[in-house]
Amino acid sequence: MPATIYAPTNSRAHWAGAGADLDLHIEAYEGDIDGSFRVNSMFRSSGLTTFKSISGTNLWRGDRVGGIAVKGRRSGETLDTARIPNEKFTITVDTTSYASSSVDYQDDWTGPDYQAEYSAEHGSAHAKAFDEAHVIQLIKAGSWVAPASLKTSGAFYDGVTRVMAGYAADVALNTEAGNIAAANKLVKQHKDLIAIFAKRDLGDSLSEFRTLCDPDTFNILLDHGKLMNVDWQGGQPTNDFAKRRIAYMNGIPVVETPRFVTTANPSHHLGPAFNLSAAEAKARMVVFHPKQTLLTVEACPMTVRVWDNEAQFTNVLDSYCMYTVGLRRGDAVGVIASD
Repeated sequence: MPATIYAPTNSRAHWAGAGADLDLHIEAYEGDIDGSFRVNSMFRSSGLTTFKSISGTNLWRGDRVGGIAVKGRRSGETLDTARIPNEKFTITVDTTSYASSSVDYQDDWTGPDYQAEYSAEHGSAHAKAFDEAHVIQLIKAGSWVAPASLKTSGAFYDGVTRVMAGYAADVALNTEAGNIAAANKLVKQHKDLIAIFAKRDLGDSLSEFRTLCDPDTFNILLDHGKLMNVDWQGGQPTNDFAKRRIAYMNGIPVVETPRFVTTANPSHHLGPAFNLSAAEAKARMVVFHPKQTLLTVEACPMTVRVWDNEAQFTNVLDSYCMYTVGLRRGDAVGVIASD
């Protein structure tokens, strides 16, 4: 638009400089602050792991035992005794998870107090990292190898990973037909895992299992015909396409979580045991028994402190905890992965 004849010589309040083009307006600040979306830890609050505390050591010990055969005897025959094998396993806690933020005195004196907001940022970051570490261990459980002495006795089994042939191609189509084909693969592999767990004598506790998946995989499941059809839900629908709800699949509760890690991580802050390879990052769903699977061993609970570094004229906000995530046993976990 053309300028008025006065534009070059207009007197402009709160505009400085020879050309009156330097903005000096004062912000109308009312304390409105936006930060990261607040996150609570699913694994801390939902009973999806078993917590163990240690003190005076960095090791937690567990024992595994099992396997005995039933034999027959007739009158006068001797009894054959058999050894019941047992093994121990340890979980080492060797890394502190922390976040640290600093505020210079002068910035503190001349700006608003953001301590509550900064603390909330720390809390959300720790919650995300905590849940992701647990999901990573569940994914890795798919390649868990049972101790040989216990496996041969039939008491323990190896972890299970099922790779869905053609799944990636179905999803890449980005069509309803492709999604339906992908959803069928997910549900079939999930159903097959339930049968495996039943054969492992976990049938009586199948209702305690949980299924975790990432949001993109949850979207695919919403296109499964039988899963979302009320005619297949026993007259009491629990799954609802309109409400974007999948409560159960093959009798197991389904939980959608953005903490499901789908990106390879070659350098995790908790150490190499949590590094996720490109192949492991293809996992799209895990089915697991919370009481039988994860162990969270904690040496120091979440601690938050604000301290004054007088020599540096700085206030410091620290938050930290010391824990690790181990497996009680990996044969109560099944992983479903893309090809």
